[in-house]
Amino acid sequence: MNQIYPLFLTIIALGACSADTQQATDTTKAKFNQKQAEIEKSIAEQAEQDRPQFDVPAVDYTTPIAMVNLHNDDEIIAAVGSPVVDQESGANQNGEPMTTYYFSDELRNGLEISLSREFVDVAWKYDQDQPEKATAVFEDGQRISRALLGGQDGAALYENISKGGEIEMLSAANGALVKNARCGSSMCRYAVER
Repeated sequence: MNQIYPLFLTIIALGACSADTQQATDTTKAKFNQKQAEIEKSIAEQAEQDRPQFDVPAVDYTTPIAMVNLHNDDEIIAAVGSPVVDQESGANQNGEPMTTYYFSDELRNGLEISLSREFVDVAWKYDQDQPEKATAVFEDGQRISRALLGGQDGAALYENISKGGEIEMLSAANGALVKNARCGSSMCRYAVER
């Protein structure tokens, strides 16, 4: 009997500890779930702020766009459909020679394409407070995206990023590899490997 009493107390103590542990676990889970919901809400709010805040032009499927050879700089430049306003030489992120072509005099609204041996970097800047000019820039971005990647893939990329989506990597039907495609509150951009 003397041995049963300490054993009985130990079982009761362990039971009480187990109940306290379960309650602590439940509290921790609730705090974790609340914190996770707050983080998800913050990410969604940030994505909403980062996407274009005006009516982005829809894809124009009625106008066919010829696909270009990714290794032919002249074809790529001609596919924009606007004259080159300025160009400058530099280096890409790997130190390779690169030429950037600008298709607008404006700093806030315009398409630019940077061509190097490794990449075709596409970026279009827009000022949502000037919706007419911003719409024209998005139409240029749509046109060059379809020319580089093909009608379907280029349109899908354009639609996705113009609605706030981000694409880390995408392999197009023509074999092109697109990296880091995204739009922010004043610029859309992506790179195509050559």
